Amino acid sequence: MKTKHSAHTLHIVIAAMFAAMIAVMTAFVQIKTPTGGYVHLGDSMIYLTASFLPLPFAVAASAIGGGIADLLVYPETIIYTIIIKALNAVFFSSKGDKLLTKRNALMTIPSGLVTIVGYSISKLIRQLLAGDSFHSALVNALWKMPENSIQAVASALIFILIAAAFDRADIKKRMLGKTR
Repeated sequence: MKTKHSAHTLHIVIAAMFAAMIAVMTAFVQIKTPTGGYVHLGDSMIYLTASFLPLPFAVAASAIGGGIADLLVYPETIIYTIIIKALNAVFFSSKGDKLLTKRNALMTIPSGLVTIVGYSISKLIRQLLAGDSFHSALVNALWKMPENSIQAVASALIFILIAAAFDRADIKKRMLGKTR
């Protein structure tokens, strides 16, 4: 019989594992896009994390994993990324035995919008702080939206594929046991 304390410890360990996966899949697994940017697998790992773990653990893993990735490859956006990635996780539910529920599949939409709008606002703020005119900063921020949209759609699709495969293998139940 597992105690509440051991379930809490298990959640911390799994959150650390997911934070590492988010960091690696963001920083090192990238697919170049025609817009000059790239799609990474980190956001799909955030969706998976948030469907797997209770909210506080999922938010922490998402913020930490995204922050580490930015520290490694794009440190000028680390503060924005920590906030955006924490927000990405709040839409999902870890209740139940399945990762891929109708609710979690649909929550990729608002989470993706947080990514699209959040990074556009980040770009606007950074350019204003660099001394660009508001008009120039706004144009550049809006220019990032198609690239961020590609990231959001790809993340949703990858999450759905991975979550479906994990559900078939009963990964969530196997890893969490009877802790719920």
